[in-house]
Amino acid sequence: MMIKHRIDRQQQGFSLIEMMLAMLIGIIIMGGIISVYNNTREVQRVSDDQVHLVSDARFAIETIAYDLRHAGVFGGTNLASTIKCHKGDPNCPTALATASSDCETRWYLDITTPIFASEAINPYSTCPITSHLGNTDLLVVRYADSNPIDTASLVTSTAYVRSNYQAGELFIGTAPPVIPDDTSALTNNHLLVARAYYISDFTDYAGDGLPSLRRVDLIAGPAVQDQLILPGVENLQIQFGIDTDQDRSVDQYVNADQVADWTKVYAARVWVLVRSQHVDKTVDTSETFTIAGNSVSFANDGYRRLLISSVINLRNMIRIDELSVGG
Repeated sequence: MMIKHRIDRQQQGFSLIEMMLAMLIGIIIMGGIISVYNNTREVQRVSDDQVHLVSDARFAIETIAYDLRHAGVFGGTNLASTIKCHKGDPNCPTALATASSDCETRWYLDITTPIFASEAINPYSTCPITSHLGNTDLLVVRYADSNPIDTASLVTSTAYVRSNYQAGELFIGTAPPVIPDDTSALTNNHLLVARAYYISDFTDYAGDGLPSLRRVDLIAGPAVQDQLILPGVENLQIQFGIDTDQDRSVDQYVNADQVADWTKVYAARVWVLVRSQHVDKTVDTSETFTIAGNSVSFANDGYRRLLISSVINLRNMIRIDELSVGG
């Protein structure tokens, strides 16, 4: 007689409890991965914001500094009084056209004032300065672009200066005037630059809440055009180094409304305050900055800010003064 034995096989797979435990562990691990990812992304975003603030601030101040360094040079000379047809010149052979939307009559031709600034206000009412932000400075610079232009490359309705080491004349269009020593190799045509930097309370449209660095610039026409330079610039302040004892060196820095003679400014100290374009509520952004000797405070509004400053020597202004007094 054969005896049959039943062999029970051990149950295979996971029990319900084991599956739930595995799912819980997986959720915990996944949550940790997501948390690390989010934290890493936030750190990267903060780092990107800081990098953008630094690069934006440097770009803004270097753009302004470039124009300040060149202000007052008009091709072969930096003595603007020797250049015919500047604003107020009674000896101009042919009156030059008024620029469309000019800041004031013959503003773009006022090369005997190559640098000018306004303290905290917009002094102009006719040029397209849009929504100037109160308590920020406005800076005007005038000069000739350093690159000479062949007569064949001159453009209609564009303002130029033709000059050499002893004389010059402003003109518009493709027919340059004949000046003293006109055939000299040092006689060249140069594009005339006239622009005013300012802070606007918007970037793309009125009321968008993002301040910006802008400028009105002389373009072909001639005309004066408003241009966006950089969004997120919140403040522009400038002080000027003046000479009070006639030794052609800076004795003190003053605000624009304290400058009595704009031909006696030999340096400029510029402050630019930039702001992030996005709100970050994860950090306390309340901060106080010292700008041009004044404290400017901001509440915890979520915007990161960076202040940068620079001192620019106005080398062409010093030479203007030396030549004008026969030095």
